[in-house]
Amino acid sequence: SVPPGWAHAGRVDPGQPVQLTFALRQRGAARLARLVQAVSDPQSPQYGQYLSLEQLRDLVQPSPATLMTVLKWLQGHGVEDCRSVTTLDFLECYLPASTAERLLPGAEFHRYVQGQQSLVRSPLPYSVPAELAEHLDFVGGLHRFPAERRAVSRARRDPQLARASFHLGVTPSVLRQRYNMTGGDVGLLPNNSQACAQFLEQYFHQADLAEFMQLFGSGFAHRTQVDRVVGRQGRGKAGLEASLDVEYIMSTGANVS
Repeated sequence: SVPPGWAHAGRVDPGQPVQLTFALRQRGAARLARLVQAVSDPQSPQYGQYLSLEQLRDLVQPSPATLMTVLKWLQGHGVEDCRSVTTLDFLECYLPASTAERLLPGAEFHRYVQGQQSLVRSPLPYSVPAELAEHLDFVGGLHRFPAERRAVSRARRDPQLARASFHLGVTPSVLRQRYNMTGGDVGLLPNNSQACAQFLEQYFHQADLAEFMQLFGSGFAHRTQVDRVVGRQGRGKAGLEASLDVEYIMSTGANVS
C-alpha cells in the first residue's frame, strides 16, 4: 500500500525507465546459517573467522541453471542493461515500464511524489512465469517506499535539562535488569567485538552516542564511541533507528565497541 504523504501522479509513459532488482535463488543458505552461528560463538573454533565477499560469493552464488534461465528470460524481452553484484545473487536492470509490465504480469507502474521526491512504483501485485518461480526469490523496485526519516538532535548542552525534557520507558537499565545483568556483566577482553549493520541510508553520530551514555550509562562500564565504521557514514542528521540500534547494542553488550 502507498504510505501516508505520497501523492499519486498518474500512470507513467510506456517508455519511462524503471530500475528493478531480480533476487536470484541462492545456494548454500543452510550452510551459511551454520557459519554465521559458528563465527559468532566464542566456544567455536571458527569464532571471528569471517568470510570475505569472495568466499561468501562462492557459498551463495546461484546455480548456472538459475543464472542462465533468468538471463535468457530477460534477454528474450530485450532487457540488456543489467549489472550483477559481487555475490552474483542480484541483478539490477534498467528497462522501459512497458517491458517491465510484460515481464511481470499484473504490475502497473505509476508515479508518486512527496515534496521533492518522485518514485515509480506498482500499486498492484506482480507474477512471474511458472518456469521462473524456482529461480527467483523476489523482484525489488515495485512496491517498497523509502522509510520515513526522523532526525535525532545532536548532543544537548545541558544534560540535566535533557534528562528532564523527555522520558524513555525502556532504558538500558531496564533491559539489563530484564536479562539479569549486573554491573559486572560487561566486556573485559581486548578482543571482544560486536557489529551493527545499518540500511536504508540510516546513520548515527558519535556525539549522540556519547550523550546517550552520559544520560543512561552510569550503572555499568561502557564505551562512548564506535571504534570502527565500515563503509560510508552519511552526512547530515542522524537517523532515529540507527542511533538507537548502536546505543542499545552498546548498552547490553557493554564496554565493547
